[in-house]
Amino acid sequence: MELDPLRDGLAILPGSFCPHYDGEELRRPVYRRLVDEEFPPGYAADDGAAVHFVGTELREVVATRPGASAYRVEPGAEVLIEPRML
Repeated sequence: MELDPLRDGLAILPGSFCPHYDGEELRRPVYRRLVDEEFPPGYAADDGAAVHFVGTELREVVATRPGASAYRVEPGAEVLIEPRML
């Protein structure tokens, strides 16, 4: 199985985004490779986590299950963003 990137998205926010970051075996490595090679930096969210933006700024990450998080993904780096549990 290969994942195909959606290049244009909705164009509401700058950068890229990867949902289901922990939900499918290939999501994390493929998204990390794409950002390392060609995709703009962005955010990723595990199943059960959501990112809330106000304008173009990240306001918070929320989660509905323990262990669900979001991440800022840039070339060569992945930074965990601790969620607020709902």
